[in-house]
Amino acid sequence: MIWHRGGGRDENGQLTPVTDEPLTARAVAPGGGAETAARLRDGENIDVTVYFTPGTDIVNSDELTVRGQRYHIIVNDWRSPWTSFGGLEVLCTRGQG
Repeated sequence: MIWHRGGGRDENGQLTPVTDEPLTARAVAPGGGAETAARLRDGENIDVTVYFTPGTDIVNSDELTVRGQRYHIIVNDWRSPWTSFGGLEVLCTRGQG
């Protein structure tokens, strides 16, 4: 899995560097996620859900390459309803017109 951050311009109009770094997930699941129904109505298709440990520095403006596909992401704080385990749920989306 590759984590992509940066690119574009900062508040002064200067180009920001792009970083591509490997990132280790706790789990990768097909589709799903806490916001599946709402996102589907907004025209986004959730292809993959990735779970990371708490404290992972990943934000909505980043992108992830998972299993060879690059995705826009939606980051949610996640907690299991059955245990005290929690972390970050990252929904990997592809827009559908």
